[in-house]
Amino acid sequence: MNLTATRKIDMNQVTATPVAISEYQKETNMENIEIEIPMQLLDAATITAAVKDIRFYLNAVAIDKGHVVSTDGHRGFACEVDNVDKELPQIIIPTESVKFFLKKIPAKNRKGHCQIKFNPKTREGEILFEGLNAKESFIGCDGKYPDWQRIFPREVTAEYQGYYPTFNWAYMHDFQKMHKALGGNGLQVLLYPTGVNSAAKVVFDSTPYPKAKGVIMPLRA
Repeated sequence: MNLTATRKIDMNQVTATPVAISEYQKETNMENIEIEIPMQLLDAATITAAVKDIRFYLNAVAIDKGHVVSTDGHRGFACEVDNVDKELPQIIIPTESVKFFLKKIPAKNRKGHCQIKFNPKTREGEILFEGLNAKESFIGCDGKYPDWQRIFPREVTAEYQGYYPTFNWAYMHDFQKMHKALGGNGLQVLLYPTGVNSAAKVVFDSTPYPKAKGVIMPLRA
């Protein structure tokens, strides 16, 4: 079995086109944005972010529509964050910046919230955790993040019927890592297939984040 021959999410549904800074400025006449995000969500999102993808905006963790999101085209993650305005401009933080920040935070302290400050005009931002006086600066990607909501199955059933799809076990193991990053035990990850060739929904049971969800495409037949 070729574990790398995974079907890709239809990127026609999640196409993004880089936007020149001048155009971005026209869309966002806001002052600096300041929001609080659970560090566990940022940690989990780094696992399904792309690595060295030519679609540079996928090599990142995004704050979009009030959610923390990431995808590499084969799987994805999203979780709604309370008290984050869904109308705010996208904040697309390079994954490496998120990882550099998290390295400064001991695991026992990651259950808290960090602060993200972002200037939508210059795309300059910082991730901060005042408890340890830790921070990491970043330049947000100047593209628009894909319409990630369309890649998640809208309806799933508890009992799947039909030919069962096959999934990349390495990716499935990553969802177990994600469950741990979310404060779980790494075991209570539930998979809901929707078809042999269609995306399956992943649910992270028994974590502090009941709104967290994943998505994964099956292997090619």
